Amino acid sequence: MKKLIMLLWLLPSIAPAQNKITDSLLKLLPAAKTDTQRVNIYNKLSERFMNSHTDRGLTYANQALNLSQKVKYLKGEADAYYNRGQILVNILKSDSAKVDYEKAIAIYKKINDREGLAEIYSDYGILLRVQGRGSDAIVYFQQSADLYEKVDNLGGSAETLVLLANNYNQLHLFNKALAMYQKTYQLRLKINDKLAAAQSLAGIGLTYRNKQIYEPGTKNFEQAVQYMLKARTAFIKADHKLYIAFIDKEIGITYLQQNESKQALVYFLEAEDWFKKLDTKREMGSLYKGIGNAYLKLKQYRQAKIYLEKGLDAALAEKYQQHIMESYEGLYNYYKQTGDDKASLKYHEKWMDAKDTLTQKANFEKITEVTAKYETEKKEQQIKLLNKENTIQKLSITSRNKTIGIIAGLFLLSCIVAALFYNRQKLKQRANQQALMLKQQDILTKAIVDAEENERKRIASDLHDGVGQLFSAVKMNLSGLFERITIAREEDRFLAENTLALVDESCKEVRTISHQMMPNMLLRSGIASDLKSFIEKIDSDSLKVTLEATGFKNKLESNVETMLYRIIQESINNVIKHAKATRLDLVLNRDSKGITTKITDNGIGFDTGEAGSSTGIGLKNIATRVEYLKGTIRYITAPGEGTVVIIEVPVS
Repeated sequence: MKKLIMLLWLLPSIAPAQNKITDSLLKLLPAAKTDTQRVNIYNKLSERFMNSHTDRGLTYANQALNLSQKVKYLKGEADAYYNRGQILVNILKSDSAKVDYEKAIAIYKKINDREGLAEIYSDYGILLRVQGRGSDAIVYFQQSADLYEKVDNLGGSAETLVLLANNYNQLHLFNKALAMYQKTYQLRLKINDKLAAAQSLAGIGLTYRNKQIYEPGTKNFEQAVQYMLKARTAFIKADHKLYIAFIDKEIGITYLQQNESKQALVYFLEAEDWFKKLDTKREMGSLYKGIGNAYLKLKQYRQAKIYLEKGLDAALAEKYQQHIMESYEGLYNYYKQTGDDKASLKYHEKWMDAKDTLTQKANFEKITEVTAKYETEKKEQQIKLLNKENTIQKLSITSRNKTIGIIAGLFLLSCIVAALFYNRQKLKQRANQQALMLKQQDILTKAIVDAEENERKRIASDLHDGVGQLFSAVKMNLSGLFERITIAREEDRFLAENTLALVDESCKEVRTISHQMMPNMLLRSGIASDLKSFIEKIDSDSLKVTLEATGFKNKLESNVETMLYRIIQESINNVIKHAKATRLDLVLNRDSKGITTKITDNGIGFDTGEAGSSTGIGLKNIATRVEYLKGTIRYITAPGEGTVVIIEVPVS
């Protein structure tokens, strides 16, 4: 029952007329012995006419529905709802179709018809995607594929997974699309459908091409061409000329997008030969445009002009607005490159007009279709009402006014929807730009912080390995010198011992500074232990420091530990340098929400307003590091009242 949909390269579906089958069904209808048989025939007839004569299809679906409900034939009722839903989709009544689909699904579940559920879930997913609910459609496509596998219909499962892959492509979830195409390829090989398997290969190639276009920085061009060439080989082996022509055109487009115009031209010209042999005019506008653009990039202007003009003629003949717009764009680029400003301006205007027409067509096409359907329904109602002669005039006037009012309402509603959609797109674009700016800001902040940390490590290393080693050497040499000579005078011996003590103290000071800049235990013992080690080196006679840390049984990420350590270290150094405090209390608490750090001193405090305009780098460094950790920092202080610093950092 379900319509099979080919979603690769807009391949034409082959739908031969089945008049003989239809005639046979019409002959069987009067001979049907039971109501159940009549319901099944009505449903079959509904299927036959659902795409060609929708009004007849609806009539048969309604007859099947009424009779099946009368005789309580649930399977026939579900099929009738399903058929009617598909016809309603075809005549753009998606909301009504959704209602019928859901009624059919409920009955299929009730009678445990897994085959029916597999089919309708697939079409229900398509309906949701058409309504712009691609994310919701995923569930139904996947359920459909799973049910097909359970009833051992691997072909049906593969077809539905192709729909799912295309849905992922539309959502730009290219890795998931690739996984689905790979699965369809394996399923089709399993059932020995080599031609369909080749279509899956082509789908993989096109997905890699989309991935490179929509994910800047990715390099999938070679993979895209590789899979398309595999598909081409399979199509040649199957001698399917139309598929060969289409894949040649797509390979040409892929090469052209990579500015490999010579290679693109090879496949474009191959496709041209095939399409001419098959007398397929529908694709010639797009193909000629591609050939013309390839010649244009190769600066072969004579050939470029010939094909671009042929592309425009073909596009105008087929009345395909998208190809018309692209052909005008190609001719505009041609005349611009060849220096013909007058012709360039002419085709630029045509290009812009065609682009505007395409946009307007997209916005108001649905309005026109809905209005036309509505008018048709109203005319049918009016014909029935003509039988009531005494109310003809009144009904005619009322109907006309209602029609005008409803059409005006539909037009206004559609304009509002179009405006809302436009505003939504603008807001979405603005949000994307803002997200990109925030991402770049994070990258810049990280780079600054990493650079500072690396510089700390370099200076610490130079102090430890350079200056520290020199002081150690001086100390060793002085000790050796004092052991070899005798100093007679008491004052000279005292001076020598003091000098040696100063050198020893300098060695310790250099080692302490280098360890503070690059703490040895930070990555091994954790932040709580390292802060304790840092605090122990502070002179307790000048500043008494207490530390309380809870919730640090497990280590944090090294970046978070290093950054938080630096923030606290800088804050304590600020207290030592500026606060004139005698006591500092440091409290760290880690819970499920993150880490809260509270630093309290009894110093002189400061004016937060003046601190904000300060040119010093201490507070700026702290703010930069807190921002990098996505945290917040607050200062509670005033001159003469001490200071409380509260730092909150989220931890995943």
